[in-house]
Amino acid sequence: MAYELKVTFNDIMNIYSKNHKVGGQRDIKLAYEYASDKHFGVVRGTGEPYINHPLRVARHVTEWGFESDVIIAALLHDVVEDCGVTLSEIEDRFGSSVAKIVDTVTALSDKDFSDHTPSKEQIDLLSDARLQKKMSEKALYVKIADRIDNLNTLSGVKESKRIPKAEHTREIIIPMAKLENAYHFVDILEELCFQTEHPNMYEEIAKQYKKIYNINSKRLQESLDTLSSVFDPHHNNETQDLDRYHRLIVNFMHDHRSYISIFRQISHSVNNIKEDLASTFTKENIALLDLTLVVSDELSDENSNIRPNDIFFQYFDKALSGKGFYFIKYTQTTYKDTGYFLIADTMDNLYRLFVRTETEYQRFMYGNIIDADSFLAITDINEIEPRDTYNEKIKVFRKDNSSMLIDKGATVLDFAFYIHSDLGLHFSYAMIDDSKTHLPPYTRLNEGDKITIVADEDAKPEMKWFNAVKTSKASHFLVRYFSDPDHLKEFLQHQIQEKEGMI
Repeated sequence: MAYELKVTFNDIMNIYSKNHKVGGQRDIKLAYEYASDKHFGVVRGTGEPYINHPLRVARHVTEWGFESDVIIAALLHDVVEDCGVTLSEIEDRFGSSVAKIVDTVTALSDKDFSDHTPSKEQIDLLSDARLQKKMSEKALYVKIADRIDNLNTLSGVKESKRIPKAEHTREIIIPMAKLENAYHFVDILEELCFQTEHPNMYEEIAKQYKKIYNINSKRLQESLDTLSSVFDPHHNNETQDLDRYHRLIVNFMHDHRSYISIFRQISHSVNNIKEDLASTFTKENIALLDLTLVVSDELSDENSNIRPNDIFFQYFDKALSGKGFYFIKYTQTTYKDTGYFLIADTMDNLYRLFVRTETEYQRFMYGNIIDADSFLAITDINEIEPRDTYNEKIKVFRKDNSSMLIDKGATVLDFAFYIHSDLGLHFSYAMIDDSKTHLPPYTRLNEGDKITIVADEDAKPEMKWFNAVKTSKASHFLVRYFSDPDHLKEFLQHQIQEKEGMI
């Protein structure tokens, strides 16, 4: 979604009036008039009046549901640093709460980063000097809103100052947002930093994403329509067995995967992301969409015999599996703040599905601020190293020399199922590299192997194949095959005949 640059004071007041029925409007208007006067005649590098920036910052915190003191501080957040206004004047006019927020936001300025990249020692010093005391969460959210707008309007900033601004965001603001558990804002800021610091890679990933998405858009939309109809709390449930669960669904949403998230996954799996991006970034390897299923807070009750993730398993078992979806695995996000289900449709498009209670969703979106009157106690900032949540991969090659990634420890039978389910179900033997040796299904793959699969339409799955596969995708196809009563009956008859020496 394009960033909205045009914001008016009336826009802010309309949003505020919807969230707050009484009080605050007069003071917000006075703050707007005061800020307009102090910034009068000042133009940003983008060519727009400077007042547009604090207006957008104020719009953000208003949309996030903050009270009038935070909105006022957002409107005034630059007047001390840029206009020579004293904090005592802010306090006299707008109160101590607003003055404290403006003071802290000013202390979090990136002026120390404006012309050079500070050393680790300097960053630690800044952290110690400014962050060891208890800092109002309100100030952090004003700064987050400020930085979101800064990074979205860099066209008017000299290139020499763009990188330092992103570095300040990564080193100071993002770690604070992580400590606040405001992971939605962490995602937004990290995406903007990635775009600023690595514009070429950002564009390459964006280009590849759009290419794959456009090619598969019809099937993706069909899958989204199916998922929405299944999980829509206002839609009549198709399966009576799910009635007891359907009332517990609050909302179902979907969004595009962030490019920084995709970058982390790919960079963890390959040695040279520039060379391997096209071959690695495929719909079979990368989830294109993030799905969120919000369920009732009733499920958080320790006395509840239904847990949030139980909802997914019930719907998958009784609805989604019959509509062409299959479950790959359950894993966690980079920062271990929550888990998600990795699922796929019949065309192998991947989706990350998060199940959150109402409170968990609110905390993901806004952090600990949802707990009233809380403060953020910061004693240290440790950079969290990115950790990919997917299984470790190895690169192998098809017989046409095209490469693909597969789980480390996978076998030739796993590989066959990854190419096509029919190839796996009718697996006869495999050959690796130039060898003519016929290899059995349990043969483990190594980095760089080139695999040829030979299928036989008379060959059929055996129960022992479950011990030969290591990937959930292969296991899924085997489970589905033996779930067919006719296939299971045929297999058992074959076993009896073998035992009796008839074949």
